[in-house]
Amino acid sequence: MDDATRIGEECGCQLAIYHHGKLVLDLCSGYYSPDQARPITSDSLFPVFSCGKGVMTTAMHCLVRRGLISYDTRIGDIWPAFDCNRKQDIQLWHFMTHTAGMQQLPVPRDSEELAAWDYMCTILAKSAPAWAPGTKCAYHGITFAWLMGETAAIAARKTCRDVVMDEVIKPLGIEKEFFFGTNSEADQRFVPVDGSAKNGYDWCAAFINNPVLRHAVIPSANGVCSARALARHYAALIGEVDGVRLLNDSLLDNATKLNRPKEDSGKSGDWVRFGLGYVLTGPEDNLGIRFGHGGACGSEGLADRENDVALAFTKNKSLPTHPVHPIRDRISKALGLPIRIW
Repeated sequence: MDDATRIGEECGCQLAIYHHGKLVLDLCSGYYSPDQARPITSDSLFPVFSCGKGVMTTAMHCLVRRGLISYDTRIGDIWPAFDCNRKQDIQLWHFMTHTAGMQQLPVPRDSEELAAWDYMCTILAKSAPAWAPGTKCAYHGITFAWLMGETAAIAARKTCRDVVMDEVIKPLGIEKEFFFGTNSEADQRFVPVDGSAKNGYDWCAAFINNPVLRHAVIPSANGVCSARALARHYAALIGEVDGVRLLNDSLLDNATKLNRPKEDSGKSGDWVRFGLGYVLTGPEDNLGIRFGHGGACGSEGLADRENDVALAFTKNKSLPTHPVHPIRDRISKALGLPIRIW
């Protein structure tokens, strides 16, 4: 990582690895910004974008574990406003497998509307799916936030933020290291996106560097955390971390089975191979052994059940080569992991 940040290939990075439930590696390199005025530390908080989907997914699985909802719950039964416009057959598992046909983001007029939870939920509840649910997979890049988040909030009878906090963040003791909506203290450690490599408009920088959106709750896209916190989350999925296990083996086995519609052939190399919320990686005959989720700027979280390893990599330089990130590929090669394109 030091070579990459020294030559400007990357700006700032972190890498954290858990093995058998213990933190064995916690590295950081580079700077908050290209001017190199402030060095990255292990406590720096990086924007991880869609990596947050994995954490939101885990919170939902925890609600299932506690019997507050099931994967087959018909959304209209608990969210009456959603029960319209050909959405009557949508069940929770459709959201988790990105097969609900609700991937189209209603265009808000400004960032304030996009940051307004109730407004976005109302708009999506009135929307119609692009196709019959369960027949085709299309990544619900941003809409996943409110579809999953509002469903979780209704099932648990609390806010989405509180669901994630109570089911995942607090049990793992990472209240100061993982955020859907940063506070003033976290903003002091926030590492902004460096969009200099794009030579023009960069969505990543425009989105997360905007405090209105960074302070909102958008669990599909505005996760902010340390690599250490994200790796701890995945470690607690595949084993105990300081006595905490988030999901048991039975739930995890079910969550990491390929769940792509038979009618949707897809491409064999397509990264959109979902279980129930997690992206599955590796050869077709061994899917589910490794799972996780990547993010728009190149960060990722990954669990390797076979080797009892969990890792997270964070970075803040937005590259025109995305989803290919050379440094991430080099790290994978050094660790003997298959290359992941997500």
